[in-house]
Amino acid sequence: MVEAMLICISREFGSGGHEIGKRLAKILGYSFYDRELVTEAVQRSNIPHEVLTNVDEKRENPWLYSVVYDAVDQNLRGISASEAMFRIQSAVILEMAQQGSCIFVGRCADDVLKKAGIDQIISIFITAPFSDRVQRKMELLGEEEKAATVLVRRMDKQRKSYYNYYTGKDWGKPYNYDLCSNSSPLGIEKTAEVLAALIEKMEKA
Repeated sequence: MVEAMLICISREFGSGGHEIGKRLAKILGYSFYDRELVTEAVQRSNIPHEVLTNVDEKRENPWLYSVVYDAVDQNLRGISASEAMFRIQSAVILEMAQQGSCIFVGRCADDVLKKAGIDQIISIFITAPFSDRVQRKMELLGEEEKAATVLVRRMDKQRKSYYNYYTGKDWGKPYNYDLCSNSSPLGIEKTAEVLAALIEKMEKA
């Protein structure tokens, strides 16, 4: 039985990965980190808030990107804002992982932890049919179908590029994850409950 369990969730845009992760953390009594990783990264540097938030989970454009010159950490100076954000968030992820069982959403957390030699990880990929994801974003954001379709495609492309670049793996490919779940058949809450039951069994194994 492990002392702590680390859950890393990757997700297609509109699949409900954030909500599932948050619900899962509540059921299991784990700490939860998603946008909190952005907040923590901003607090740990004197890099302007808007600079870091604008590059969260984004790979830098090789032809057009901002360079950090005023970071407190000299190792962050002279590199792209995207790279600085990734390094800061990776350090935060490793620190939070030492504090007990928790759930990380995105930010290549699974790869960051594995490269640090941390083994007690369960990596999960949350997916859903494209049409369902578009519909969900239409309802949540009040967008028209055309705008929601463009947004879902753009965000999926962005997340894929980011994950592939920093991990060298293929985002969304089942063989890169321990569990893959389609959130549409059961819905957000039930999907989280089923995953929680599986994780609890793994904890007791």
